[in-house]
Order: sequence, then C-alpha cells, then structure tokens
Amino acid sequence: MKILVVGAGPAGLMFSYQLKKQKPDYDINIIEKNKPNDIFGWGVVLPGNAPAHPANALSYLTNYDSLDAQHIDTFRLIKQSDSKLLNTGVTLCGVSRKALIESLKLHCINQGITIQHYQHPLNEHDLNKSSYDLIVLSTGINHSSTYFRESLKPEISYGKNKYMWFGTSKIFDSLNLIFKQYPKGTFIAHAYKYSQKMSTFIVECSEETFSKAGLDKIPTKKTSEFIEKVFRNELQDHSLYIPKGLKWRNFMTLGHNKSYNQSFVLIGDALQSGHFSIGHGTTMAITSAHILVNSIVTNNTIPTALDSYNKKIIPLVHLFRDHANASRLWFENANEALQLDINKLVDSFDSRRSALPHLPAALGQALQEALLY
Repeated sequence: MKILVVGAGPAGLMFSYQLKKQKPDYDINIIEKNKPNDIFGWGVVLPGNAPAHPANALSYLTNYDSLDAQHIDTFRLIKQSDSKLLNTGVTLCGVSRKALIESLKLHCINQGITIQHYQHPLNEHDLNKSSYDLIVLSTGINHSSTYFRESLKPEISYGKNKYMWFGTSKIFDSLNLIFKQYPKGTFIAHAYKYSQKMSTFIVECSEETFSKAGLDKIPTKKTSEFIEKVFRNELQDHSLYIPKGLKWRNFMTLGHNKSYNQSFVLIGDALQSGHFSIGHGTTMAITSAHILVNSIVTNNTIPTALDSYNKKIIPLVHLFRDHANASRLWFENANEALQLDINKLVDSFDSRRSALPHLPAALGQALQEALLY
C-alpha cells in the first residue's frame, strides 16, 4: 500500500505514525508546504493527562513528559474588575503546538516515514495521484483554496468577530476568559498557559469595535501595543507577541458533508474547522486520524475503508461544528450577556452549548471504538 499525506500538522502526522505502527510494510510519505522550522501557533488545549487519556495527543508519544505540558483544572472568568474562579471538574492540558508537531515528526521519521518540506502542490495533477493507493489531505484551513478537486470543495462561512492569536510570557495558571469594556468597545481574551514560560492569549472583538479602535488603520504589529493597554491589569506589563505573517481575521468555518472522493480523503481541519472557544480542534484532528487508521486496518479495500470512515466521522464532525458554532455565536453576541452580573454571566457561558449532545462523550466513544492498541 502506498499512501501520500499532504500536510504535516497534528492530524496528518498522527495518522501516518499510527498507521505505520499497525502496517509497517505500508509506504507512507508526507509532504508539507512550509519549511521544517516554520511551525505556526502558540499553545493548544488537550483533554486529560498523558499517557492515560486517549483523546490527549501526548498519550501516543514516547517523550510526552519532555514537552513541558501544563495541566489546568481551574477556570477564571473576569468581567472588568470582577473575577470568579471555578473548578472545571476536568483536567485540561496546554502544550506548545510547535513541540507537539516536532515530536510527532520525530516519531514518524523513526518509523521510517519520509517527510518532504517545501512541497506545495496546487492541483491533483501535481500530486502524481496514479502513484498512490490513497491520498490523505490534512491541509488544515489551506483546504479552503487548495482542495484539489471540485467534489472536495468545502462549504465556508465567516464569523462576525475579528480575532488574533497572541503569545505572552505572562503565565495564566487557570483557563481564563476575560471581558474588557473599553471606551471603543468590548474586547474578549481567552488565555491559558502551555509551557512554564509562555501562554496563549487569543483576543476577539466585533468588527465595529475593531474599526472604532482604529485597529484597521495601523500595522498588525502595532495592534499588540493597543491590546496590551486594554488588558494591562491581567498581563501585568508582559508583552504580547504575534507570529510572523499573522493578521487579524474573521474566524473561518470550513466543512463538508462527505469526507472523501475516490482515493482522496480529508482529516482534521481540512474536513471541519471549529471555533477556538470550545478548545477541541486538535482533539478532533487526532480523533479523525485514529478513525481513519481503524477503517483502513479493519477493511480489505480502500473504497470500503473510506466508506466506513465516512459513516463514522461525518456525524461526529457535524456535532463538533454545531458546538463550535453555538459557542462562536455566544461570543459574537456577548454584549447582551455582559449586562448580567458575574454569576449569571458564568451561567450563561456554561449553558451556551447545553442544548446539544455532549461532545466530549461522543469523542470518547468514537476513540474507544477506533483504537486498535
């Protein structure tokens, strides 16, 4: 079996590594458009503790304890000067996205998987598709423009809020949700630690606030100085950092109603993206990778494997999408909730997805059924 994986993100790397462990004779090759050191993003949130939790990507890494992962079991909501600290009832894990990807790459290489960087195919003919039995597209949000064939073209919608993914040396021990009503409008920060030295600090605001604050008229790097002033009390004079090339944008929800076409199959964000406010993006990527591995190993042909994968993954990613959209809409209408006192604001936040089936339970059941090891 010869397999090409397009995209060296968490989904593509985990799929390759786990399938190679099950099928050592398979010829698996990965191509990645970026250079080896061009790994973007700050920290990501994973569920539970490694190596015990099957939905935690670190559980599958032999060097998980060297990645400086940070455990978080409290949630703090801040509204202006009011603060509410709660026990989450679950343990979360913040880890550097770069460290996670580098470790997954090393595990793939040690299994004999080839990773070629700076490869940027623009269409299916660039992939030499006749040379492969299966082509796995783990291209993330880039799938919005490079989807290789019309049948895999995603449905795309955009949220109303502008957001930026900052990093900071200020350590946030809890999972923080911070609301700041500034003269120019309301700014919301999502902050959590992912190493002993760094935290993720995501900021969102309405387009109206973005414009009133003049953020649309100054260079992106300069916007960090403005945001530092807005969240001065929480950042305690620590700086905010912006990855090279990243700009303020509206969140893009990318989705599909079918996960494959002939020998092409989608996993991770290339199949379905979900708003950062629910914190399940990387977990969903890892889950889709495991389900695809299971489908390939337990079926005799690629067509039956992909049909099996599709039947399992589409209901799951649609549930993920519904949860993410419900959460995104709550934040886009946060000014209504901000009229509440802090206790009722916490209740409103907690109930924003309560009408939907429980997502962690669905992910857990899907993983339990998929794991072969």
